[in-house]
Amino acid sequence: MTTGCSPISPASSDGKSSLDHRIGCRDGTYMSSLATEFPVRSIRDRAQFVAQVVSWLKGTSYSTILDRPHETDLHGDTAHLRSKSGEELRFREFCEGGSLTAIGCRHDFPDNEGRVWRTEAVLRRDTPVSGQDLIRVRTQCLAKHHDARVSFPRKPYLIKALLNDNWGGTDGDLSVSDVPVWLADTVEALNAAHAATIGAATKHLPVVYVSAVGTSKWVLDAKQIEKLAFDLGGIAHVVVEPNSAFSFRLRDLTGGVNAYGGTIAVSAPGRGIIRQARLGFRAPDPEELLVFVRNTATNLRTQMPTEGWDWTELQEQALRLQRERDRNKLSVADMDALYKEEVVNLKEKIVQLEEQISSRTEQESAEEEDQSLLGILGKKLGSEIYRGEFADRLRMAVLDCLSRAEQTGLDDRSKFVLGVIADGLPLSPELGELLDDLKRATKDPKKVASELTSLLARHGYREKSDNRHIRLEPKSGYDGLDNITVPKTPSDSRGLINLRKQVERTLGIARLSE
Repeated sequence: MTTGCSPISPASSDGKSSLDHRIGCRDGTYMSSLATEFPVRSIRDRAQFVAQVVSWLKGTSYSTILDRPHETDLHGDTAHLRSKSGEELRFREFCEGGSLTAIGCRHDFPDNEGRVWRTEAVLRRDTPVSGQDLIRVRTQCLAKHHDARVSFPRKPYLIKALLNDNWGGTDGDLSVSDVPVWLADTVEALNAAHAATIGAATKHLPVVYVSAVGTSKWVLDAKQIEKLAFDLGGIAHVVVEPNSAFSFRLRDLTGGVNAYGGTIAVSAPGRGIIRQARLGFRAPDPEELLVFVRNTATNLRTQMPTEGWDWTELQEQALRLQRERDRNKLSVADMDALYKEEVVNLKEKIVQLEEQISSRTEQESAEEEDQSLLGILGKKLGSEIYRGEFADRLRMAVLDCLSRAEQTGLDDRSKFVLGVIADGLPLSPELGELLDDLKRATKDPKKVASELTSLLARHGYREKSDNRHIRLEPKSGYDGLDNITVPKTPSDSRGLINLRKQVERTLGIARLSE
């Protein structure tokens, strides 16, 4: 997909190809840096980490920092290589109590457009999970000249290399990988989907949950889902539900907060679903939907709190330890140089924190500016009885207006605008789900009272019982809805059908699907 942004990014996920990569700069992308952290299997010694970095850079077509092996010295607790082109590679390790606690690298690659592509990776070993380490990777594009155009970085190829070499550890209930988790239609899988929905499945990475529209059928095809998981490997887990019947059971388990009907949800650890996306105005085709979901998940992981160390933290800890350990051995000049290095590191940390604050402010501003008419109306109208209700009602009004265009003498321009709006407002899948749920809830006269009450409780009503009937009244924020009376013992099937139609009319959804 061409988006008008074409940065040269050696940090991209295609480390063996040319440097020219076109990346998405659409909704969901408000970052000048990309950061992630995830568990990896425990390493034996520093050599394993160094070997991964060396393998990554030797596999690229742009790096020359390791072209002269006889001049390369990567031993010791610090190493600094610099090529004639200005490319730099630094290593730093932190040992406490005689054992390796953390090791990291920083790679700077200057391009011919006045920018530096920086990739940092720090592996921390003193993690709470036995047998696992934690790696944090950050990449960014830095302008070295005032007229340089900063571009958004992509996932570093180093992450792909780590996952290809089976370094991925266990993140809560899920393994870190770049392939989708295809859920089976089992109770265990249902519990896993529930945990992913409420944010209890993982600790370090978000979960992208792909809901089904049928049996082994989604709005994205299998190859697109696999590509999404590949792009988000080490950034987010991709979990795919097996069928739409699975959605119904998950809905009951989560109280209706799950993604279903083809919706793709992004769930944050400890928080649950924070964003949902589906085909529509924002993402009119599957490719646009893929870009939006990928960028949303990447943004989320970049902004999430961290447990691992970044390069500045590693530098700070290592310099502090060196100063305390060698205090009596260092000369005045050496101590002065050490303090100056600490000051430089602290300045970098301040710049990094300012960037994070700026990035969050820009994201919030962009989201405010990007507010749709429906978002603005939502603040005035209150809550929807189902996701997409307001859009469906606008669609109905637009279609009704167009159907009477000749009678009312509607002008051609208005007809064109309304026609585009109608085409861009497809029926919400949640409407069909609600209509089907009402049919299921009014099938059995023995269960109709409990099932209909439970269903409507998820769609804006609360129970207010009396002697012979169950009276349901709208919750606060659902203006325009009337009370609904549910008999405890309906007479026959005709009575059940009439009850269902009455509920549909009260909810105002009978005409929406026409």
